[in-house]
Amino acid sequence: MEHNGRDRARPYVERAGAEYPAVADEASLTTDIFGFKVVPNGVLVDEDGIVRWAKFGGFSIDNPSDVATVERFLAGEPVGESPVASSAYDLDATEQELADTRVRLGRLLESLGQRDAAVAEWQAALRRDPANFVIRKQIWSALYPEKFYPTIDFAWQSEQLAREREAEIAAGYCGPDGCPIRR
Repeated sequence: MEHNGRDRARPYVERAGAEYPAVADEASLTTDIFGFKVVPNGVLVDEDGIVRWAKFGGFSIDNPSDVATVERFLAGEPVGESPVASSAYDLDATEQELADTRVRLGRLLESLGQRDAAVAEWQAALRRDPANFVIRKQIWSALYPEKFYPTIDFAWQSEQLAREREAEIAAGYCGPDGCPIRR
């Protein structure tokens, strides 16, 4: 998933030495379809368009288990059960639609060159869905592109997440053990 376009995703695919088809999801359709809130993800789809395996969050070509799963899939062998994705909470349908709408509006504003307005919309979406790392990364890539391009600074992301979570807890919209479960 790369909302800044496939050209921004290409260097990652090339560095990975991927010998399989890779799709850059510019419109975050996979987020809408699968409902994940974290990245990176791996989704293995067969030639009939059937998802045979998916790992949401933590998928990595540096993880021997993930690589072995991809290799089994490519060899036509069974890949086993997909890891279970977990979420700190579930939004009700209205809250989810409000967050999703703000994300889409932010993307539109960004495409029109209105970065600050886009970031404001994404921040409003994040307040509704504070555990959504996908939204958080959109904000970060807009505000701190040097931390994502040409390479992703994972150490910075970890530090930034800790800083933001601390500020969110202090602001009162997340408790010390995370965000409240929404109805």
